Order: sequence, then structure tokens, then C-alpha cells
Amino acid sequence: MIPTLILNALAVSSLYIMMASGLALIFGLRRVMNFGHGAIYMVGAYLGYTIASGMNFWAALLIVPLLMAGLGVLLELAVLRPLEKRQQIEVALITFGIGIVIAQVVIRIYGGMPLSVTAPRMLASSVKIFGADYPVYRLFITVVGLCSVIALAVWLNTTRTGMFVRAVSHAPDISSMMGINANRLSLLISMLSTAFAGLAGVLVGPYLSIDPGMDVAMIITCMIVVVIGGTGSIWGAIFAALILGFVQTFGTVYLHEISVLLPYIMLVGILVWRPQGLNFGVSAE
Repeated sequence: MIPTLILNALAVSSLYIMMASGLALIFGLRRVMNFGHGAIYMVGAYLGYTIASGMNFWAALLIVPLLMAGLGVLLELAVLRPLEKRQQIEVALITFGIGIVIAQVVIRIYGGMPLSVTAPRMLASSVKIFGADYPVYRLFITVVGLCSVIALAVWLNTTRTGMFVRAVSHAPDISSMMGINANRLSLLISMLSTAFAGLAGVLVGPYLSIDPGMDVAMIITCMIVVVIGGTGSIWGAIFAALILGFVQTFGTVYLHEISVLLPYIMLVGILVWRPQGLNFGVSAE
């Protein structure tokens, strides 16, 4: 029972990590909370369903993040860059409105019924772990999620471009004086953020149902993760996502009556104890 719950928590946490790290990256560079991030994840899930139905799951896993990266270019050029001089709350509300519009368009196209994607045959089986059968696909989600974000953290801290991203996040004025092109970096980060959201959307198809309310549920969770982790902190977001995944998974089993409230209780507790969030280790700031 416990090993299965731990593995389930890791699978859920992997999705949260991909979503929240992208959100933290944009905040670290642009100081903007993108409330449309959940809608991008929703678009990725529905596109994944369409491509998987017409081609196969592996094609969806490759094509959707690329398409979402293109959407990231549009987000940067049409929203974030023109509004960079506006107040943070104004830009956040604009992204919130854009997210609502995108979600409604998706619902108009696909309808309001939940959809599901069949896992590829090689991932549709189960393996014995500590004497219990466990779905291979959930292990796949965990591996893809953790490896992709670890690669992101390594890129941020070992490459020249990654170090420029951290420099701009920490001191944009000084970075500009040193000749670092913040707009080019912001474009790259927007692409990475939306690509991660698209990847998470494709992965969630065979794991959970694809439904019209998935954008709202995920963006609320991501906001909780980013605030707990410390806005702009990549490792903080990763650690917070792991904690939240475990709290939700174990809470659903052992504290069923209040399981829905646990993320909010956790958020309040962290903010009272440490208002700046966890905010440690590798950061986009």
C-alpha cells in the first residue's frame, strides 16, 4: 500500500513540477504570473488527444510541445513584451482573461464531455513492485517529468545561456548594461514554459481524463506550488511540487474528509512560517 502511494505521489508530482517550473521561469524573468498557463496545459492535452487519435501517442508527445513552444512565441510577442511596462497585476489579469478565452474556444471545439487517450501498448502493462501490480505508464510519467526538469535545472546552471537567464532574473538593469539581450532570453523562456505545459498535457491524457475544467484545477495547483516554493525559484517549485503531490496522495487515503483543504492549509502554513516561500537552491533569480 505505502510503496504504491509513494509511486502515485511521484507521478502526480512530476506533472506539477513540469507545470510549476515553467510558471516560475516566466515569473523570474518577467515578474509576471501567467494565469493563462492552465489553459495552455489544457490545449496541450486536447491537441495530444487529436494527434494521438489520428497518428499515435509518440507523435503527440513530440509534436504538441513544439506547437506549444510556438504558442509561447505568440504569448511573448503579443502579450508579455508589449505590456512589459504595465503593472504586474494588470498583465496577470490580461493573461487570466486570455486563459478564459482559450478554454472556451477549446470547449466549443471539443464539447464538454471528458475524453481519454489510450496509453501505447508498450506502456499499458503493469510491473510487480513490492508484490503489487503497478502501471508502467505512471512510472513513465515520473521518469519523463523528473528527467526533463532536472535537465532544465542543469541547463540553467551550467550553460552560458542559462546563466544569462539567471543574471537577467536577478539584476535586469545591470544585465542590460552588460549587453545581455533580455528580450531574446524572455522569448526562449516563454517557449520552454509553454512547451513544458504542452508536454504535461499530453502525458496527462492516458493517466487522467481530459475535461473542460482541467485548466482551472491545474492553474490553482501551480499557483500554490509556485508561492510555496518561492516565486521565481526553480528548485523551490520542484520541492514544493513533490511535497504537494505527497500531501494530496496520502491525504486522499488517510485524511479523506479534509483532503481537498490540505493544499490550502499547507499554503497558509508556509506563508505564516516563511512568507518568502522555500526559495532555496537553484533559482531563476
